[in-house]
Amino acid sequence: MLFEKFVDLETLNDERRRAVQASLRSMTLEEVHKFIKEVLSDFEGDPWQESFLRAIEAHPQGSFYRAVVPQGVILLYCADEDIGIGVLPGSGMGPLPKEAKSDIKHAIAAPVSGRSHVRP
Repeated sequence: MLFEKFVDLETLNDERRRAVQASLRSMTLEEVHKFIKEVLSDFEGDPWQESFLRAIEAHPQGSFYRAVVPQGVILLYCADEDIGIGVLPGSGMGPLPKEAKSDIKHAIAAPVSGRSHVRP
C-alpha cells in the first residue's frame, strides 16, 4: 500500500530529537567562522545567513552549538541570541523552527554522561 512507506510525524520528530541529542556539540568561535567559510559561503546574501552572522558578531564570546539530523541537515544555534539556522550543504538553508530550537535547548541542558561529546 502506498501510505505504508510514510513515517508518521511523531516518529520523525523522535528521530530528530535523538539525532540532536547524540550529535550536539559546542563550537568555538573559530570553528563557527571556519564552518561559515567552508559551508555557508554558498549562501552569501541569504537573509538567514546574514541574521546568524549578526548574532555571532553581537556575541563573540557566546555559546554556539552544532547538531546533525538524519536527513543531513546541519543545525547551528547561538544560545545567547536564541537563534539558529538549518543548512543542507549545497542545497539550501533557513531558520530553525521553534521545535528544533527547543530540541537543542533540551539537549544542552541534558546530562552528558555516557555521550561521546562533552558540552560545557
